Amino acid sequence: MGCGEQGTLLDLISKKILGGVRIREDRVRRFRKIAIVILWMILSLGIYQCGVTVEFGGGKTHEEDSGTENAQNGEAENASDGTAKEEVLEDTKQVQPPFDKNIRVLIQTSGFSGIYHKELLFSGTDGLVVTIGNTITEYAPDEVYTLTQKQFKKAAVIQISGKNNGKIRCPSITRSAETAYRGAMECYSAPEGIVLVNELPVEEYLYGVVPSEMPSSYPIEAQKAQAIGARTYAYYHKKSYAYPQWRAHVNDSTTFQVYLNIAETEIARQAVDETKDMVIYYQDALIQSFYYSTSGGYSGGSGVWNDAAVDDENSFLVETGDVVFAQNSAEGEQRYRDYIQYGDEMDIEYTEPWYRWEYEKSLEGEAGKAFLKKLYAMYCAQPQNIRIRSRFYSADQLVKEKGIQDIRVLNRRKSGLVTNLLIETEHFRINVRTQHSIRQALSMEGESVTKKDGTDYLLGDILPSAYFYIEKNPAQESSDNNNMQSGDTLKKITIYGAGLGHGAGMSQNGAKCLASKGFTAAEILAYYYRGDVREISE
Repeated sequence: MGCGEQGTLLDLISKKILGGVRIREDRVRRFRKIAIVILWMILSLGIYQCGVTVEFGGGKTHEEDSGTENAQNGEAENASDGTAKEEVLEDTKQVQPPFDKNIRVLIQTSGFSGIYHKELLFSGTDGLVVTIGNTITEYAPDEVYTLTQKQFKKAAVIQISGKNNGKIRCPSITRSAETAYRGAMECYSAPEGIVLVNELPVEEYLYGVVPSEMPSSYPIEAQKAQAIGARTYAYYHKKSYAYPQWRAHVNDSTTFQVYLNIAETEIARQAVDETKDMVIYYQDALIQSFYYSTSGGYSGGSGVWNDAAVDDENSFLVETGDVVFAQNSAEGEQRYRDYIQYGDEMDIEYTEPWYRWEYEKSLEGEAGKAFLKKLYAMYCAQPQNIRIRSRFYSADQLVKEKGIQDIRVLNRRKSGLVTNLLIETEHFRINVRTQHSIRQALSMEGESVTKKDGTDYLLGDILPSAYFYIEKNPAQESSDNNNMQSGDTLKKITIYGAGLGHGAGMSQNGAKCLASKGFTAAEILAYYYRGDVREISE
């Protein structure tokens, strides 16, 4: 019965109540009033029920639409038009929503040189599905789709997935090897260019991390140790977004973990699959499982990044070495020089090429000027780590100095790690702090270091490590390390170093050496970290 049938219903109710009996007019009016009240109650109940039904139906439809969107995006959105989402993401410390096993990786440009792409080319091993707003377009296998800023006029986010869960190629991005991405892509428009985010399961992400971080020639137990370490690192960084505006947890460079610089390998997939969901906990908390290439004998612990006397904050990392190295004395320097020069045959990486290295750096003429210019540029970019002092001259006058009068270590940790370096000119004292800045300051891109095995390695913009000592014009050097006469300038320095990388956590070449000796993945990890290996949990 429709809501517009009140008259008919009233007559029916009146007849039912009256039962066809003849009564006086006033009694009829009384019964009609009663019938109207009853009818009003019935109709009110019906309208209420109609309202609930409509609301429920609308909610169901919304849930169905949201589910479709979630299947494409990999996680729930705050609003269908993205407005509410953007407001939430303004908080750079936003914590990840409910626990899941997907990770979102911001894909950098060729050479890992930036995050903004001018345009992007895509193709799919089995074809592509491109979603722009409500428009879905399919592309055949190997057919190329070109994405430019113009496409974003129709949607704030463009989603790209492979047909039949196939992989996605990005020929506009150059890596060390031809690669293809698992999962799905999300593309965002920014004033500087297009931002690309790859969302995929953590386990599949590791298929691309392990071969990019560890050579496939290393034993399987070393590969499994790498897989567990990389998985732990990934889940640790899933706690928050490194790029909240695009909901990306990490990028694909050495800033986090290198991802798909090298194509997937069979041994890497085996290592990941055989350690599925296994991570490292210390005191019931995920560790930030640092790792690096090669140890020179000692581990730097958390002192790699701060100058704390003890590793309280990251106590799962253990600093090793000889405390005499850190005494900032002639004796300490000589002890460390002896250790670098002769090494220790008991070190597990004693025979590795990067166990020792040397680098001869010219400081005369144009080389000296370039060194001073680099120091000033670093000062402008990171004044907290490059401190320039002069009684009478402003910092910009540093580049006009005639030469370098002295370079010496002011402080090193017991592991041998240099954390403070002093550089002197006629009018300036430059204090370089932190191992990373020291490595940057002393390197010169395009020059070579010689490894222990006699092979040369072309430098980038950073020295292999900050585990080193310096010889200055050896013929003029004195025993107290204050080797220069007043007014003299250095012609060159020779840096004798140990290891490759920051020196905290697991040495990858060390893992290889231990695996070759029969160590299991768990035993390798126990060699470098405190804690226990177990399955990931929320």
